[in-house]
Amino acid sequence: MRDILVYVFEMNRVSETMVAGAVTFMLVAWTLSLVFLMYQIDKDMDYLNQVAEYQGRVLETIKVDMEPISQFKGLNQYRTFSCTVGDGQMYYD
Repeated sequence: MRDILVYVFEMNRVSETMVAGAVTFMLVAWTLSLVFLMYQIDKDMDYLNQVAEYQGRVLETIKVDMEPISQFKGLNQYRTFSCTVGDGQMYYD
């Protein structure tokens, strides 16, 4: 009888150790996946920040270069410019 109790007690300890090991493994895997995910999000946010800064510089350059043509003598409203692109024609107001 005593041998059976010792065997059952040992099996409980083995089961508890296995469960604790499995839980520890899952927690470590979860933590590593979160670290990887946060790294990817940080990398994407850096890229988006750089793109937004670049687009801001491009728009600022366009804004600075958009001045009325001197032959119109100060006309700065209701003007239309056209240019040919490929086979068609595009109009810019």
